[in-house]
Amino acid sequence: MSEHKTHNAFFQMFIDSAREFKNIRSVIMAALLIALHTVFAVFLSVQVTLSLRISISFIVNVVIGSLFGPVVGMVCGAVGDIVQLIVKPTGPYFPGWTINAALACLIYGMFFYKKYPAKSTMSKDNKILKSVVKLVQIVLPVAALVVTLFAPFARITDKETKAVISQGSGIKFIMDAINGNNSMEGNIISILILFTILFVVLTVLGFTRLNVVPLVASVFVTFAGILAMYTDRKTTEVLWGFDVTVAVMIVYIIFKIVGMYADDKIDMAFLLRTTIAIAVDMVFVNILLGTYWISVMYGKGFAFYFTARLIKNLIQLPVNVILSYYVLEFIRDIRFRIGF
Repeated sequence: MSEHKTHNAFFQMFIDSAREFKNIRSVIMAALLIALHTVFAVFLSVQVTLSLRISISFIVNVVIGSLFGPVVGMVCGAVGDIVQLIVKPTGPYFPGWTINAALACLIYGMFFYKKYPAKSTMSKDNKILKSVVKLVQIVLPVAALVVTLFAPFARITDKETKAVISQGSGIKFIMDAINGNNSMEGNIISILILFTILFVVLTVLGFTRLNVVPLVASVFVTFAGILAMYTDRKTTEVLWGFDVTVAVMIVYIIFKIVGMYADDKIDMAFLLRTTIAIAVDMVFVNILLGTYWISVMYGKGFAFYFTARLIKNLIQLPVNVILSYYVLEFIRDIRFRIGF
């Protein structure tokens, strides 16, 4: 009986989503969200390489899926991709990307339709866990900052001769930049400054009850650092100091989520749902199908693009999960206030 009800609920979700087309308010809202998606895709995206692009426009599709379900989401995803191409052409039209956009919205609708993070009720009575988390969110940023500044951080080599131009700790690269060393690689100093600011902010916020800001900041900066180093591997080789820094920040993020759960500030069940939804989209749509479309378009083998797209999506996964979770939490509150 339970399995029968589950099947009925699954198919009913598609029926309810299709009925959204009869609601003029839903149609108007969906059209506005398609326009917002176009704005995000055009102005808030970065083309890293020919086959890699970083964009947060996916979050609009997540919202469309949560509000209107898989059927409307699939249509909006396809329409949004075509509108984006009209507004900002990046080459000839290729139907594969329209299929990807439609499938992504279908997945978001299946996982998020009328589902949102649960509101917090009361703090869990676990003083030991809370004390450990409090200590960790102060100690780890300090440890990561020390490693960043004083441990071997990166090695810069010449593209042609492969000769080592510069290598050393974070503080050495910063001093080279201050002293006007022209061999200084721009992305390294940017990462070091970003990391340094982050560690100071995280340490200060460790003494407060703020939760969302340090979590989002640590996820985004860690992602930016990994991606920047990865995309510049032809001239930049990361050393163990960078690896340790990133590892420490990942541990910090995990402890931060555990601490928020202990304070009843995060819905772990919905966070897991969000992680699965984003992972399914990334694996089947972005990595597998997307890599296939790229290989068809540019005439190179599937394996040629697969590794780069796999690494990029794995790095971006926690960013997309955290961003989706809090955007859906915001949408939940907005729907409650306006009665939508």
